[in-house]
Amino acid sequence: MKKCNKVSIAIVAALGIVCANYATADPPLTAGQPTITTELTGYEETPSTLNSPASGEFSATIHRDGSAIDYVLTYRDFSTSVTQAHIHFGRPGLSGGIVLFLCTNLSPPSGPPTPPPCPTFSGTVTGTLTAANVIAVPGQGIDSGAAGFAEMLEAIRLGAAYANVHTTSHPGGEIRGRLDGRGPEEQ
Repeated sequence: MKKCNKVSIAIVAALGIVCANYATADPPLTAGQPTITTELTGYEETPSTLNSPASGEFSATIHRDGSAIDYVLTYRDFSTSVTQAHIHFGRPGLSGGIVLFLCTNLSPPSGPPTPPPCPTFSGTVTGTLTAANVIAVPGQGIDSGAAGFAEMLEAIRLGAAYANVHTTSHPGGEIRGRLDGRGPEEQ
C-alpha cells in the first residue's frame, strides 16, 4: 500500500473516533443536546425545606428549534393527594411564579390549554409545552406567548427555573428539582 493511502486511512480512522466521542458527549443545552433531567425532593423546597417521603424525577427535552418542550414527570410516595405540578421561574433557594403547568387536579388556569390530570399519589404524567402554555408573570418580567417561552428556555439554560409538585398537605409544594441546562463545565 502506498504511503499516501496509509495516511488517508489513519486520518479517516481518527476522524471517526473524534466524531463518535463528540456524539456521545453531553454538551450544554446551547450545543444541541437539549435534554434536562432533575430529581425532585423535599430538601429542595422553599421557603421551608421539607423532610418528605415523596420523591420524583423530571425530564424535559427541548425541541432543537426551541418551539416546544416534551416532558416526563414521575413521582411516588406522597401521603396526601397531589393537586398540581408546574415549572416555575426562580433560582435555587427562592420561590418564583408559575409559568408552565405540567398537570393539575384543581381548576385549570384560564388562557392556556388545559393541562393533563395529575396522578393522585404516584405515577407518571407526560406532555408537550409550547408558547400557548405560558402564563405571564409580569412581576418577574416573564411575558406570555412566544416571548415568554423563549424567556423560560433561557431561564432553564441558566438554572433559573424549577419543577415542583404540590399536595393537599403542602399547597406551596412538597418536592422540587432545579432545571439546569448548563453543562457541568459551566456550573
